[in-house]
Amino acid sequence: MIIHSIYIIVGALLLVFALKSLRRMLAFMKNGERAVGTVVELVEKNEDDGTFYYPVFNIPTRRHEVITYKHLTGSSTAKWQVGETAAFIFHPGRPETVWFLNYGTIFWWPLTLLAVAIDLLLIGGGYFVFHEYFGA
Repeated sequence: MIIHSIYIIVGALLLVFALKSLRRMLAFMKNGERAVGTVVELVEKNEDDGTFYYPVFNIPTRRHEVITYKHLTGSSTAKWQVGETAAFIFHPGRPETVWFLNYGTIFWWPLTLLAVAIDLLLIGGGYFVFHEYFGA
């Protein structure tokens, strides 16, 4: 019984964090500046597992500045070509907040927290509903 109470408490806390994170990301989407970046270079790194390619984007802003963004994830095959474009979003005047503008990149953390929270709440709450309903 104690473990199910802990599930409910942890699930409720995760739900609160998920909703706060979702709210923050929705505000970011509403207030962020959108721009289209262009691949200007593919950085090649030799690592233990082989050669990896990291795209570098130039992203023009409304203030006529250019943000240079190096993607954090490399691939063993060059998935990007110089000249290709992608959509980005960032806080105006804060180039360190650049994100790829796609659903998975923006919402993966809130949705992951939400999924775990709901699972924990269902498991913990289901235990108490089961015992109340069946009297076991």
